[in-house]
Amino acid sequence: MKQTITLRLLEKRQRISGFGTSACWWSPQLSDTETRRDILRRLYSKEGLGLNIYRYNIGGGVNPNHERVQNPWRLTESFLVIDSATGEGHFDFSRDQNAQAALFEALSYGCVDTVVLFANSPHYSMTVSGESSGGLAPHCSNLRKDSYERFVDYFLTITEYFLSKGVPVKLLSPINEPQWKWGGDDVRQEGCHYETQEVVRLLHLFAEEIEKRRLPVRLAAPESGEIGEKTREYFTALAADPVILRNLGSFAYHSYWADGDIPAKTQLGDWYDAQAFSSVPLDMTEWCELPNKHPVDDPMAAALMAAVIAEDLTASRVQSWTSWVAVNQTWLHEDGRDYSDGLFTANDDYSRYAATYRLDAVGHFSRFVPPGSTCIGCEMTANEDAAVTPCAFLRPDGATVLVLSNTGAVCEAQLQANRRAMEVFTTDAEHHLARTYSGAPLQKLTLPAVSVTTVVLLPA
Repeated sequence: MKQTITLRLLEKRQRISGFGTSACWWSPQLSDTETRRDILRRLYSKEGLGLNIYRYNIGGGVNPNHERVQNPWRLTESFLVIDSATGEGHFDFSRDQNAQAALFEALSYGCVDTVVLFANSPHYSMTVSGESSGGLAPHCSNLRKDSYERFVDYFLTITEYFLSKGVPVKLLSPINEPQWKWGGDDVRQEGCHYETQEVVRLLHLFAEEIEKRRLPVRLAAPESGEIGEKTREYFTALAADPVILRNLGSFAYHSYWADGDIPAKTQLGDWYDAQAFSSVPLDMTEWCELPNKHPVDDPMAAALMAAVIAEDLTASRVQSWTSWVAVNQTWLHEDGRDYSDGLFTANDDYSRYAATYRLDAVGHFSRFVPPGSTCIGCEMTANEDAAVTPCAFLRPDGATVLVLSNTGAVCEAQLQANRRAMEVFTTDAEHHLARTYSGAPLQKLTLPAVSVTTVVLLPA
């Protein structure tokens, strides 16, 4: 199969602000110093992926008298400690030490410029159910009506702590996937449902208090769980509140349930660009493969993930892209293979952990497309059965970067490039983000079956 790649250097689109991942749930479980250093170095150093966005989870805490979630990898220790006798609370910032250690390890490598503090749920003491895993009835907000202001104060007090430690907190995200039911009889993790008017009410209070405290942070909202009509409803409602709008640093959503649906993603991007509030960055802040059909040792896991990243950057035109989690528990299925959805997979005590093909997928972007790069036009002409998803970028240093995700058979691509030199990096069944060519620009590229290929074209 032959294809022709056309780069449209003058067709400049959105400016890329970066790539990241989440420390949710895995970092509190990681106590071994050497393992922590190895994982964070491979994620956040220039020798690794060079990620610049770090999502730190402000956990809702564990109610010692009432907690239905049993998996410790789905719970987070809170800085707010409640006296069981009096019901009074106090902050103890010596808690969540493993997660804090992971954050500061990541910061030590010098690549992180944006820390996002996010919450899946309010603290359990502020909820209707008395736990952070959702209400006793599904599709009902678990934040008590008398605790909105208390939740704001709690979250911003924690924010002030991290700022005092020199952490580059840029965005606060107190709501996560508000449309899902969260609660009822089946609870497996933290979460909290909100109706649209509740989202607006809570974020209005956050915006007012951010201004009152003169904090150098902005809101990221509402972390909608998919790209459908509910996302547009949230965005429109938030933008209609001038206090919220002037404190918004990101309209954030999650790209679940739309893999390969280019029309839906393009529709979202077109709609967003047509809005008066489109000057606020549009960011994709969570994705993993759902349902997860590819084990960690299958190169298709990398090819699919890279294709999704390319779709979100080119069709929806997001400015940043963040994976769901850096590390997740090993998920052994009946076939004996591991289906963990993290960039790393680990058993519960980290005595065994390993990088996955998904780590390579993110690296094909984050290692070669630094913040400040610009997404540019890129097209491929091909047979109808082609399975290559392309995207291209112009870097601040003048280099052009082309990322090609191939979820099908081996194919050849013709490339016309007036450049001084070319480097090619490949992930497939035999390579993990390996340099496979360096020299004069090639006119023909061979894209291996089920692979990700990054081409760096150096300016003439």
